[in-house]
Amino acid sequence: MRRLDDVATSEILGFMLILIIVILSLGIITLYAQPILDKTKNDLYFSNMEQSFVLLYSDINNIASDKSTISTRDINLINAPIFFNPNSTQITILTETHEPITFKTGSIEYNNNELKFSLENGALLSSYSTGTLMIREPFIYTINNSNGNVTIIDLIMLEGPDFSVGGTGIVRIIQQKNYSESYISQQQQNISINITSQYAEGWAHYFEKQGYDVTIESSNVVKTDIKDTQLRIMGTAIGVSLDRALPIHSPINDVEVVITTPSGGMDGSCLQVNATINNTGNQDMNNITVQMNYSSKYNWKIVQNGAVPNNIKVGNSIIQSWNVSTDTEENEALFWITVSGTGNSSWINPFEYQTRSNKIRITRC
Repeated sequence: MRRLDDVATSEILGFMLILIIVILSLGIITLYAQPILDKTKNDLYFSNMEQSFVLLYSDINNIASDKSTISTRDINLINAPIFFNPNSTQITILTETHEPITFKTGSIEYNNNELKFSLENGALLSSYSTGTLMIREPFIYTINNSNGNVTIIDLIMLEGPDFSVGGTGIVRIIQQKNYSESYISQQQQNISINITSQYAEGWAHYFEKQGYDVTIESSNVVKTDIKDTQLRIMGTAIGVSLDRALPIHSPINDVEVVITTPSGGMDGSCLQVNATINNTGNQDMNNITVQMNYSSKYNWKIVQNGAVPNNIKVGNSIIQSWNVSTDTEENEALFWITVSGTGNSSWINPFEYQTRSNKIRITRC
């Protein structure tokens, strides 16, 4: 017959054994299963972000092909930033019959250190530790017709003030067509395309796929030569802006920007352009930045008069002015003002808003 203290000891040992097994099981799950779960979650997020950039790619090319003039796209961010840099990528086309054609195409990029996506010149590229891939191709190709080879090049320039936004929340990106221009040469000639980009490897793979002669001049520069071809170039400028980054509860704010100088010609070499910035929202506007932008075939010089105040109280307004000038006669440009700032509250995703003014046309007579 078993003693009572033996029974009690057996129950304690059994409980301790079960507890040890549970603890070991949890440790094994944490050690081996949690990294798998984390990787699965990251892979799912990467896939969703890639799909968002595919939609941005479609928006850009719809605007470039005149299927639409403006698009708005919401992107859900989770602990990784999106950047817009209007000067990140450069494409130069060299021909035998025309002066070099150079575009700063700009780029919209997502970067979480392990994986990058970039939209530049109508192409969607990705960068991994193993190399660079082109996910969606640009409209650069050569066809053959009855008159010989014809090379078609779509140049897409993303312009506007650069921005970056991160954290967790929804980012709204607006893309709007500013202008387009074209160049056509029916003469058979040799041309070269030089691209400066951190995704040069992806561009090189694409040009090789097209059957072009490719030279990788450096890690960021690729050159391709196309022989005996006619040339058709369509250039499109698309304005990119960050409309808002939405936290859980967004503040109500409205900032109005109006260029007060009437459009028209300038008889002299310099013209003053004014902008009135009104805070018509329900909270103060802080950390203000004001930038004038323009679209033109030629260069303009822009000089801002005076410093921008750091904030605009609710119901108040400020006036800023710029001197614009050009040395080129019959130089025409579209000018607009972009104002950025933040609210005066703390949010999960720091709240930032950006507003663009109307556009005016100025011509050096």
